Amino acid sequence: MSVSRYCVKPPRLREHLRADVHSPASRGPATLTGRAILALLSALTLLGGGGCSTVLSTLGDDPAGAARGATFYLGGAGTFGNIGNYSVREGLRSGGYHGAIDVVPWQSWFGDVLRDQMDRTRNEREAQRFADRITEYARQYPGRRANIIALSAGTGIATWAIERLPDDVRVGTVVFLGSSLSRRYDLTAALGRLDGKLYVFYSPDDPVLRYGVPLAGTVDRDGDNRTAAGLTGFALPRSADPATVEIYNRKLRNMGWKPRYARYGYRGLHTDGTRERFVTAVIAPLMREPLDPREPLSPQPPAHAQGTTTAPAPNAADARTAAANAGD
Repeated sequence: MSVSRYCVKPPRLREHLRADVHSPASRGPATLTGRAILALLSALTLLGGGGCSTVLSTLGDDPAGAARGATFYLGGAGTFGNIGNYSVREGLRSGGYHGAIDVVPWQSWFGDVLRDQMDRTRNEREAQRFADRITEYARQYPGRRANIIALSAGTGIATWAIERLPDDVRVGTVVFLGSSLSRRYDLTAALGRLDGKLYVFYSPDDPVLRYGVPLAGTVDRDGDNRTAAGLTGFALPRSADPATVEIYNRKLRNMGWKPRYARYGYRGLHTDGTRERFVTAVIAPLMREPLDPREPLSPQPPAHAQGTTTAPAPNAADARTAAANAGD
């Protein structure tokens, strides 16, 4: 697996870029106004250098273990959307993950944050490139598990890539962090291509999604619903039929913020889920969760209101996951 795009930077700068830039969660919860969020998005856009985000994307790559499996990581929009490239890798390794770790550069060269969030036509082209990348891995290592972790707008790229996979290519476990997809985006096609589950970590206190997304819109450009799934979890689409209810029930796990997550640096802000300690303690175990594409239907349907789809743990694999993510 290789990085297809690369922006050359001096070695010293590359070293500095290895330090992740996170939200100030370590200093306690923060509250930002809608105006401040819009100003932040605009400032990041003016900083430009979107193409140089591909430098950041190479820092988390670790091809060791490709024959044992692979986990792909997609950051969020813009140059600084690459937050987590390094910490996700280190967190997975500390959590005992032994497969390859491949950071996927999808951010734009020009336009930065706003274009990456708003240009769906371009984003779908990037999704096809990512789908080709997953397919290439599956052909090179048949039968090996491919997982995905995605942040913010990267969850849109991940979803559309999964939808575009060939019929014989499957994905294992998928984790969404701070998703800027609409809460009612129809996940039926994507869920149908998973041998594992989709875990959606969300926080109603995420200021970027609460104040920024209503102004910029969700990454899927749903003009009727500007509530991001990263605030509430995913809800059933309004036109859900019984097949959709079934697959949401079996494959989707909305994971609301828990107080115990704060001890791992995740206090509910937008990029907190990429912190190394949180990845080690909570996400890495999911990458090793047993897969069963034919698991039985859970007896409890997902909730229809308030974007919550809290399904029970009907089998041993779910029981282990529930224990790993138990509350205080």
